[in-house]
Amino acid sequence: MVLKQCCDLLESLGLKIAFIESASSGYLSSQFSIYKNSGADILLGGLVSYDPSIKISILHIETQLIEAFSAESAQVTQQMAIQGKVLFEQADIVVSCTGLLKSGGSATPTKPEGTFFICIYFNNQLFNFKYLIEGTPLERLNILTENVAIELLTILHCKSI
Repeated sequence: MVLKQCCDLLESLGLKIAFIESASSGYLSSQFSIYKNSGADILLGGLVSYDPSIKISILHIETQLIEAFSAESAQVTQQMAIQGKVLFEQADIVVSCTGLLKSGGSATPTKPEGTFFICIYFNNQLFNFKYLIEGTPLERLNILTENVAIELLTILHCKSI
């Protein structure tokens, strides 16, 4: 399983990860914590900022950014990763996530339900990803978790070459 491979690689490299989540509501953190030796060995912590008020008050995301692009956008997701590194300064990697897990929110024809934005902050670099994931909310979360693990493996393998 790709998630276990990712957790094993993080552990072998001695890297700590933190998650700043919105649409995934802590699911990414929970999934990265369940494998043997992955809990405290790799997972530093996380923050669920589901409501925009948390993005503003705790993450210090500018209201104007949310108003201009929506709380579920690549721009906000990137700022969440940057501010997550401030909150979790011991983290080697910060993964932020926004999106539209289910109906409602800021869905549009160009950003339908099932759209997710991911930003990975590693080695002072930002890696941005956008996915459109079909299925039930739980199926979407499982696919999202696998996608994040794949992206992390790719980034970490490229950096170690």
